[in-house]
Amino acid sequence: MDVKKLYDDYEAYIIEMRRWFHRHPELSLKEQNTSRKIQEELRGMGIPFEVLAPNCGVAATIKGGKEGKTIALRADIDALPVKEETGLEFASENEGAMHACGHDAHIAMMLGAAKVLNEVKEELAGTVICVFQVAEETGFGYKEVLDYFDSIGGVDSVIGLHIWSTLPEGEILLIPNSVFAGGVGYDLTVKGEGGHGGRPDLVKDPIKAACEMVLKFASIPSNFYDVLDHSVVNVGRIEAGTIGNVFPSEAKLYGGYRWYKPGGDKVILEKMHQIARGVSAMYGVDYELVINGGVPPVSNNAELINRAKGLVKDVDGLELAKQTDPICAGDNFGYILEKYKGFYGVLGAERAGETVYPQHHCKFDLDEKAFRKGSEFMARFAIDFLNNE
Repeated sequence: MDVKKLYDDYEAYIIEMRRWFHRHPELSLKEQNTSRKIQEELRGMGIPFEVLAPNCGVAATIKGGKEGKTIALRADIDALPVKEETGLEFASENEGAMHACGHDAHIAMMLGAAKVLNEVKEELAGTVICVFQVAEETGFGYKEVLDYFDSIGGVDSVIGLHIWSTLPEGEILLIPNSVFAGGVGYDLTVKGEGGHGGRPDLVKDPIKAACEMVLKFASIPSNFYDVLDHSVVNVGRIEAGTIGNVFPSEAKLYGGYRWYKPGGDKVILEKMHQIARGVSAMYGVDYELVINGGVPPVSNNAELINRAKGLVKDVDGLELAKQTDPICAGDNFGYILEKYKGFYGVLGAERAGETVYPQHHCKFDLDEKAFRKGSEFMARFAIDFLNNE
């Protein structure tokens, strides 16, 4: 099977698809037109698919000429609530929505892989499932994917690629264990008793207590939690008071924490409570800490990572990344990898010689040369996984 020749033929298609999806971004759980376009493309390739209820994710099935294992490829499809300022000729036409994290490229690379794998399906010993997942940015979509896998008797492996604007184009990060961090958001309310700004002795000041907690939370990674695990406890927003000469009765903190090692979230949360209790007792206030959602670390199977590294040389212009550290971002693909062995690679698409903007920035953009390489890598891994022990 001449995979390279097929990608020579289809590279322009992958770029065209990325531009179409970039021009038509849709926010999480609103990806109806995105889903319709994916279905239209799959229908044109003659690939059967299912829509994943209750939303509009898509699972396409490419059945090989011989029986064998099943591998799933996963791509997320939602955009972010960002006003685009790239000036691209194919910039977002949906005001207030932008593919500022590269999910447009994920969709395009997956469609390219589906196109190639469908061309060579008679030579495959097994089945490839191409999954297009909704709502990753808001923490949803993965449950429908897991339910679908359960409905077909499971899969033997599941892989994905996340494109990255600050990693050099042509490099791919393939590391065992955690490649993305686990992440949790929290809201913390400090409840005191307010009063006149001239009589701090007569109030229970929630602002001082809240500020104390901010500083002490920041010390958790170095003083109260495993120094060998990369971790962060942050506060990104503080709310308190209405006027300068009045002590309020309440202050609020909004933040999050990140970790990589299994169980790290439980230890960090315990230390946050320990600190909040101590500070509250010192200032005579009460507190309430509420956790908002969260994702586990994205943990790669070491055996499959080694297998993947061996295939990098087969893709022209692709090489292993010089970076070996994990990335402090989150992705709910981690939930899928908790149940099924697989990995998440990170594909470099930095625009060399230009100002580089990170994921989620209003001027975020990618080097289109990377798309064919990422798509080809996924297709080659699927072929190797199915046709070789």
